[in-house]
Amino acid sequence: MNKNQFLSGAAAAVVLYALDASAQFNYQNGDLLAGFGNGGSTDVIVDLGAISNFQQLSGPTLTWNLSSVLNATFGSVSSSIYWGAFGVNDQSIGYNGSVTQGDPNTIWATLGRSNPANQTRPPFIQGTSSSYALPLGDIQSIANVTSPGQAAAGLIVDYAPGVELVNTSVGNFTPMMSNPYNGNLQGDWNYNILVDGAGVADLYQNDPNAARAGYLGDFSLSSAGVLTFNPVPEPSSWVMLGGGMLALFALRRRQS
Repeated sequence: MNKNQFLSGAAAAVVLYALDASAQFNYQNGDLLAGFGNGGSTDVIVDLGAISNFQQLSGPTLTWNLSSVLNATFGSVSSSIYWGAFGVNDQSIGYNGSVTQGDPNTIWATLGRSNPANQTRPPFIQGTSSSYALPLGDIQSIANVTSPGQAAAGLIVDYAPGVELVNTSVGNFTPMMSNPYNGNLQGDWNYNILVDGAGVADLYQNDPNAARAGYLGDFSLSSAGVLTFNPVPEPSSWVMLGGGMLALFALRRRQS
């Protein structure tokens, strides 16, 4: 993206913000964020709401239409866009009691699927609570900078309620998103939550007290720019689905 494209996007965002005085990015500790970038001068950060909304078995399917901001910032949802969701509940700055976690340094993050039809393998938890404090601090720093008062004028622009354009000079989101996945979160936030363009990423709860990360559901980004979260169905739903498939199979055998 060239300088003129970035300035045009920023100008459009300023106009939209002027029309809607409620368009502040109201990040709260314990919220899940989604980040989008393409290696250019601007990243898009979206507040998806409290992590507790993503911990509900058989919860509602959640959607965010990001077509406008992604097209204005990147031109389209092309394969050059990388994205992921991530969040922490940093107990040192005000614990969010609605979030269920076994360790104060638990991290929520997505792992992109290479095949959209196949769920990724849950990562092993190989770090300790103290080693997770480093990536937790990294994610918290991203949340901290996504506030208009935290950078020079024009570097962070409110695009819409819960959506901001962030100049990459004010944060470390872009380099942290581009490192290869190494199977754990030890030392730093150096693992791949990368999805190129439209695709699917699985959301995991990485609790240092667990042997494996807990699976919460998946995010999908359509080529039109719609982000969707599909939660894990409760066990009874799987039983009903399995029973229905068996009944259908039996009916087809009887008809044949």
